[in-house]
Amino acid sequence: MGGAEERDERSPDRSGTTRSEMSGNAWDVVQARDVTGGIHFHHADRALGPSPRQLPADVRGFVGRQAALDSLDDILARSAEGSQTVVISAIAGSAGVGKTSLATHWAHRVKDRFPDGQLHINLRGYDAGPPVTADQALERFLRALGVAPGAIPDDPEDKAALYRSLLAGRRMLIVLDNAAAVRQVRLLLPGTASCMVLVTSRDRLSGLVARDGAHRLDLDVLPEDEAVRLLRDSTWGHRGPDPEPELIQLARLCARLPLALRIAAERAAARPHMPLSELISDLQDESFLWTALSADEEGDGDAVHTVFAWSYRALGGEAARMFRLLGLHPGPDFSVHAAAALAGVSTVTARRLLDSLAGTHLISASAYDRFQFHDLLRAFAFEQAVNDETPEGREAAVRRLCEWYLEAMAAAAEVHDAQYADDWHVHPARAGLPGLPDVSDYERAMAWFTVETDNLVAVSRTAAEASLHEVAWKLPALLRTPFLDRYPVQGWLPMASQALLAARRSEDLLGQAVTLVGMSIAHRQAHRVTEAVQHSRAALAAARQVDDAWQTIAALVMLGHALRLGRRLDEALRSYQEALDIARRLRLRLWIVWGLIGRAEALLDAGAHSEARECVAATLRELHEGESPGARSECLWVEATIDRETGLLAEADRHIGQALHLAYETRNVIYQGQCETELGRICLAAGRAEDGLAALQRAASIGRLLGDQAMEGAALDMTGLAYQALGRAQEAVQFHRFAVTEFRELGDDWRVAGALENLAAALDRTGDPSAAASHRREAVGILQDYTDARARALCSAVTARLPAG
Repeated sequence: MGGAEERDERSPDRSGTTRSEMSGNAWDVVQARDVTGGIHFHHADRALGPSPRQLPADVRGFVGRQAALDSLDDILARSAEGSQTVVISAIAGSAGVGKTSLATHWAHRVKDRFPDGQLHINLRGYDAGPPVTADQALERFLRALGVAPGAIPDDPEDKAALYRSLLAGRRMLIVLDNAAAVRQVRLLLPGTASCMVLVTSRDRLSGLVARDGAHRLDLDVLPEDEAVRLLRDSTWGHRGPDPEPELIQLARLCARLPLALRIAAERAAARPHMPLSELISDLQDESFLWTALSADEEGDGDAVHTVFAWSYRALGGEAARMFRLLGLHPGPDFSVHAAAALAGVSTVTARRLLDSLAGTHLISASAYDRFQFHDLLRAFAFEQAVNDETPEGREAAVRRLCEWYLEAMAAAAEVHDAQYADDWHVHPARAGLPGLPDVSDYERAMAWFTVETDNLVAVSRTAAEASLHEVAWKLPALLRTPFLDRYPVQGWLPMASQALLAARRSEDLLGQAVTLVGMSIAHRQAHRVTEAVQHSRAALAAARQVDDAWQTIAALVMLGHALRLGRRLDEALRSYQEALDIARRLRLRLWIVWGLIGRAEALLDAGAHSEARECVAATLRELHEGESPGARSECLWVEATIDRETGLLAEADRHIGQALHLAYETRNVIYQGQCETELGRICLAAGRAEDGLAALQRAASIGRLLGDQAMEGAALDMTGLAYQALGRAQEAVQFHRFAVTEFRELGDDWRVAGALENLAAALDRTGDPSAAASHRREAVGILQDYTDARARALCSAVTARLPAG
């Protein structure tokens, strides 16, 4: 199989070896139609597809907006006429007018009308950091809809097409919050009338209205009576009734903006015995001060900033410092632990301060022990950090935050990859470090990683910008394995490029070697052989220069994998052998095991069965009882393949059964797919074509789940052989054609040649020898470029089947 030591992908618990269900979200099933053939991927059962429920919590104490709610209800009632896109856009100076609150509240009112789920994303169009692009939003939505990371296309248009296909016929609500431009929205629009989209924006998004038929709802500030009601409702139970004229005056000072009104109301509620007139006087003083300091500003924005400043100055010293330092956090939200690191305080103190800030509506709780900013408040907090903290203080806070994320990620990576000790070798977690999250087992570690992914990416970027070079290269290195298990390769490679630049700027050769090894792995997962080989060679040069044996061996093994993928088998064997020589000299059993497995697979590819079996036996001697079930599964897969190719079918069946048991027991989806494919081959060799079809269907589904075209293509090609064995040659032709297409897209000429020969055999059976000969001639042209014994034998066999002359 090869190279799986750097990727231990988990799926739900499984046992057994030949059940027809598959782990994960494999609701794309491969079928062939009985009459015309044809390959169809379809949703076997809608119930198997996820129904995401992504709406944030409803707005507590929502007040007014009845006319706007009625308008939205009316649009929903008419939605059967076509897909409705409702743009909630405020008038000039609309920040804080309550667009998000209205969209969230209405979405909760009607969510039962959308039984297939609700998608929600904050596009962060007005945050200080980069906004969420349509491409990034599509990737998140596709994952929420059950698409595996590897199955998500690279191209944004292809992502959008898949997204529309998954929504077709489903009744879903999509909420796109804080869009700054039409380009963030258009690709996220479904193509089905059964869905509805809500978009919130400070912009009018006229292009969406004109071109896409969106219904615009302009949201103004609250009417005076509703603004007063919001103040009354928010302070009820905390203070006595306040005079109507003073409530009106306070509402006007807040420009009748809901965000400012809630903050002002909380301030009043926290001082139940202070007359409202005194609070108003304080706010007026703050307003005069702000006006004097910002003569160029005018309108509702002044009122918002005034209320923010008024509340900020009322905070105690600790809370005010926490608030402004949180403005330096680069991610979309933050945990209590991260806030504690940022401020350099204990977790207990951080939790107390965050609860205090949430109580004043300066931040809001997004989940247990997690908080977030309104984008206006984030910008205000950052402004206060610039004004009230020294440059040294800001730099120290950012350093504490980045180093905390590095330590937390090291702890999570150690749990995730404990079997192999790969990524976290670059930065072993420090045991018992206070303030770290609980990542004591695999489930907790991956839950933490999942919720912190966006923050980890943002902190990686911040570390590079702050010239924290060590964090800037180590954090992406630690992120690599769990990230590539869950997200497409192209999401990690920009971080890796940034990491490589940081390592080069600091002349850190170890950092360069580690990053380049990771880039080789990522490119190999994407089947980019040339890039994978180049990065492995560059990693090897850096590791040798710094004389780091671990990274030297890692680079040599990854180079072997990349060369083997390109079928440069002699070079791959030399690379594995060099890695083994170093690992044996230093007694690094981890790399002895994986070097031997790599060598065994290269020998198997070359058809050297006896030598490959000897390597497997040597690997098993290195492993202790119960150790490294992934390595054992891979050894059993190699043995089963050798058994099948040498005619020992009973032994092959036994070995593949054991391999499958370990693959499902360890929840390694990659091994599951590759072992199911081999089980299909063994069944075909034993004359059990129908049993083989069941295994190959599972393998093809897993390949599609993972986005692994090589796995899927191999399973489909073997499915064609099964249909040939069943006397259904026309259907076999369709499967072989599909496999050829998959392999051509990968640029895998070796597999293309094999699939072309299988296609030719099926065409012979359908009575089309001319087409068969054409495909065989193409296969021979490809195979002539390979020099190993297996390739030469295949080339000779295909040539012998060509018609004379």
